[in-house]
Amino acid sequence: MQQEFEGRVAVVTGASSGIGRATAELLEERGAKVVRFSRSGGDVTGDVSNEADVARLFDEAGPCDILINNAGTIETALLHEMSAEAWDRTFAVNVRGAFLTCKYALPSMIARRSGVIVNVSSISGVVGPEKFPGFTAYCASKAALISLTESLAVEVKEHGIRVNCISPGSVDTKMWADVSGGAPASMTPREIAEAIAFLATDRSRPMNGQNLNVWSV
Repeated sequence: MQQEFEGRVAVVTGASSGIGRATAELLEERGAKVVRFSRSGGDVTGDVSNEADVARLFDEAGPCDILINNAGTIETALLHEMSAEAWDRTFAVNVRGAFLTCKYALPSMIARRSGVIVNVSSISGVVGPEKFPGFTAYCASKAALISLTESLAVEVKEHGIRVNCISPGSVDTKMWADVSGGAPASMTPREIAEAIAFLATDRSRPMNGQNLNVWSV
């Protein structure tokens, strides 16, 4: 495989397992220097929703060319039975986390007039596909991440920076296993990593502010 990420630094959040780990491995295989960020097992450890942890991540990683916002969480409960704390935790990781990493990655990207950000949302956040009871907080947070993508892409395009999003369907991860009730997943983390990598390459240069829906039929 062509080393299309040679000389580029990539930061991947939620990189200790699942889609994040597969993406980090793929980017490394194709030449990137990857900095993994997660609560445990990363090159840098911390909570993506904690600003001090995110600031430390970029202090240690330095300027990055590629940011993959993959860290995510899910709290399942019917809305009227969900605690405010559980709702806030969902948005803290899934939305605030992406806000913080973008905030700290962008100054060096703007200074160099180049950079790529890929946010990992979910088909659950896309208007149209059927939703499931108990997933309201997750669906709403992932929809917010898609909107963040669209808005941020407009803000930074004049600086040569692209921001796109990917929304997978069911993927064979621990998160899916925990909430699916035993239903089989239709895709592997590696398949999603391939789509994320495409959005990070120059081959997707005409794409900005887009959400790529990825699910098996």
